[in-house]
Amino acid sequence: MEDAEYMLFIQLLVVGSVIVSLFTYLLRSMICKAKNDIGAKAILITGCDTGIGHELARHLDGLGYHVFAGCLNTGSEGAQRLRVECSPFLRLVNMDVTKEDHVKHAMEYVAENLPAGEQGLYALINNAGVCVCGEFDWQTWHQIQKQIDVNLLGTLRVTKYCLPLLKAGEGRIINVSSVAGLYGYPGLSIYCATKHAMEGASAVLKEELGKFNIPVVTVQPGDFSKATHLLDNHHKNMNQMWSEMSEFQREEYKDYFISYHNGVAKTGLTGKRIKPLTVLSANVIRGFEKAIMTKVPDEKYLLLPNWRSQLKMWIIGCLPEKWSQYLIARRYRKSLPKVVPSPLLGSVRSGSSTASTISSVGSRF
Repeated sequence: MEDAEYMLFIQLLVVGSVIVSLFTYLLRSMICKAKNDIGAKAILITGCDTGIGHELARHLDGLGYHVFAGCLNTGSEGAQRLRVECSPFLRLVNMDVTKEDHVKHAMEYVAENLPAGEQGLYALINNAGVCVCGEFDWQTWHQIQKQIDVNLLGTLRVTKYCLPLLKAGEGRIINVSSVAGLYGYPGLSIYCATKHAMEGASAVLKEELGKFNIPVVTVQPGDFSKATHLLDNHHKNMNQMWSEMSEFQREEYKDYFISYHNGVAKTGLTGKRIKPLTVLSANVIRGFEKAIMTKVPDEKYLLLPNWRSQLKMWIIGCLPEKWSQYLIARRYRKSLPKVVPSPLLGSVRSGSSTASTISSVGSRF
């Protein structure tokens, strides 16, 4: 009899544990999916002149948030479009994230113009970014430094100065990273380095700022460069690379260099977009809304253009790192001609002596 009672007790305990676990899971899901009221909450977004930052500023202003749109140039076409087309609650903020005095003055302006009743920021969206396509051996030191200054140091600088406002408002930090922060893409060595660094910094900040109830979220968009202005300067960057190459480098890479840049141009990654004004797909907007509005946001949001990209990324994520990196680089290797090593030239001269060569390369695009 005692054995039967013991078995019944064990069965009831198991069933009870399952019910409690299920209830806890459902309750947690409801809490995580619950959204904060918009009210008069203030959000600061960097990089609003163009691209994702511009579209987010428009969208969040339309939802009713008080948006501080950080712009590199408040006189730019994108900034003026925000001024004209958005509500009076959107404020343009002149902010070059690479300059400490700009960021400091911007934070003072935000603190002085918070909505009535708000003590701090509801969210900081670190979106400002620069991308230069080209192998590491080609990129000029200025191009390398600018990507690091904007993508990494700029993000850290804004976050550092913004912390008092985030603590006061128990706000959240949303760092716009990239799929380039998850894997290494040939031709994007420096861009990948900055995004990998942002992922690492975000992971640590999440732990350090948890005691202040400040969630740290990373949003990882896929390739939306066709819908933004991220690579509008591709041809200019290409010509700068060529102009600073030595004669030996030009002879060494030759058709390989031209084929690479032609390939980027043909993919549709470059070029200005005019219409429609709202170019981000619905799933991207929804992803950002979840990161911004959900009471308990996820740590990461991977936002991809279509189901094919989602399937590809899922497959790559399931493979060992060595295999996934091989697949990513395979297309790059197959699409370009082989490099034929050239004999060392008698002298390695600067690019200024071959301006005609630079012009002829640039004219091919």
